[in-house]
Amino acid sequence: MKWLWDILKLLMILVERPGEGEKKKKEVIELMDELYDELNIQIPREVYHSIVNVAIDYLALVLF
Repeated sequence: MKWLWDILKLLMILVERPGEGEKKKKEVIELMDELYDELNIQIPREVYHSIVNVAIDYLALVLF
């Protein structure tokens, strides 16, 4: 699921602006939720949310 990781990185770069960390995180999570619904990903939504949350925190440290 490397493509999912790449999409998450792209979305984080697109919403990047100074400050508003939690607001940006919420925006990315909402966009990823739309992707979840659109692609009918076959893992439970709670697990998906956990993965996305951890990935966002990690990428925020690495990218910015």
